[in-house]
Amino acid sequence: MQAHTQKLFGIGLSKTGTTSLARALEILGYKTRDFIGVTKYTAGDLSSINLQDIDANDAFTDTPIPSFYKELDVKYPNSKFILTTRNMDDWLKSCQKQFTKRMVTRQSEATSQLHTDLYDCFEFDRERYVNGYKRFVNGVLDYFKDRPQDLLVIDICGGETWEKLCAFLDQPVPDIAFPLTNVSAIQRMNIQNVVSMAKHAGQEINRIYEKDTRTRQHDSKNRLAHSIRSRLNSVFARLRKCEHQDYNRRLQKATRISLDIILSGLKKMNPSIPVISPANANIPFAERLNWRHVWLVDPLDGANEFVNHNGTFTVNIALIEDGRPIWGVVYNPLKDTVYYAKGASGSYKINGDESPQKVVPAEKGNGKDNMLVLSGDNDLSDDLNAYIERTHKDYKLLFARSATAICLVAEGKASMHISSGPSMEWQTAAAHAIARSSGKRVYDYDTGGNLIYNKENLINGSFIAE
Repeated sequence: MQAHTQKLFGIGLSKTGTTSLARALEILGYKTRDFIGVTKYTAGDLSSINLQDIDANDAFTDTPIPSFYKELDVKYPNSKFILTTRNMDDWLKSCQKQFTKRMVTRQSEATSQLHTDLYDCFEFDRERYVNGYKRFVNGVLDYFKDRPQDLLVIDICGGETWEKLCAFLDQPVPDIAFPLTNVSAIQRMNIQNVVSMAKHAGQEINRIYEKDTRTRQHDSKNRLAHSIRSRLNSVFARLRKCEHQDYNRRLQKATRISLDIILSGLKKMNPSIPVISPANANIPFAERLNWRHVWLVDPLDGANEFVNHNGTFTVNIALIEDGRPIWGVVYNPLKDTVYYAKGASGSYKINGDESPQKVVPAEKGNGKDNMLVLSGDNDLSDDLNAYIERTHKDYKLLFARSATAICLVAEGKASMHISSGPSMEWQTAAAHAIARSSGKRVYDYDTGGNLIYNKENLINGSFIAE
């Protein structure tokens, strides 16, 4: 990924295409944060924003960026600003659906105050929203009236997309559709429904796994007795072949039951969103190309671990929007632990019957005992080994499957996960969403770009999560 010396600030108000802008900037190679949010707020005071987030990224959209465009301009000179606008009637309809009385009760005091400063209210009031919108847009235009080179005014919802944006940024136009998102339709769905179906599927897998464990113990005693009696190698060979076939049948049964539970649940939530899983990975790309939203499902990630009883396995469910993972659920049945994330609202972890706990990455350690670097199942190339040595002088190496490893990175229990071999999109997408929501990155090692999903071949190359 190219280095970007300028900061890009998307200063359009909420519901003006800010999420679409964020996705577009990611496609163009900018490390982008959408909706940083606020935990404290004072008008004109940049301490309301976590400036470490600003320093660590290239581009920013949505709350609280629009409220501080003047202060950000002073703090980060030579920055570029993008004002997204929208047809007033369409914008008002969208705001009316979003900023309801129920929404007001769920917001923090800081968010409520910021919103009130913009519109003189929080709960939707048509006249005040109209006045607030006009006041804000006119203020931006007046502030940049002598600096047209620093401000782009763009109506993404009205059809102004790649050509206008790329001309402003001096970037080539990508050969893919512009990511026009429909945030409201997604927000109406409940992530807890996905968590429930993942746990249901995982518990059914675990039931078969435990039965398999008891069978193995019984078979082990029978094999020992048979060994003493016969000592015939040909009999052992046939026995091992039958056992292997039986274990594979149990694996197939567990996978089928898990997938059936998930497909049924997703269909009830929103039957219009298609699903990709290992069972239907042959859907032609020409058909998938125009899917703006798609579920990526791995009903049993860790087949070898399941069959050989030598590690953990997970159920992974991700919602993809324009190639980016925006929802993710990863459930580990053996530990009864689930990680989940929905958009920019943060990542959460549930252990057993405990209440959800927000995933807050711990500070990185500097010593060998504190720094954990995770790698995939494949041997690391010399190039990747050299990269580790350059970036992590002291580390402890642990091998884990990517979904588990990325979740550990998300919560700060590992500083990095490196996957050196090919993996399928459904193995990483859910954990990727969880990492993104906790402020981490999952990117292609060769290009530096964020992993993209619903590609033509559905295969990831070497990647890093950190």
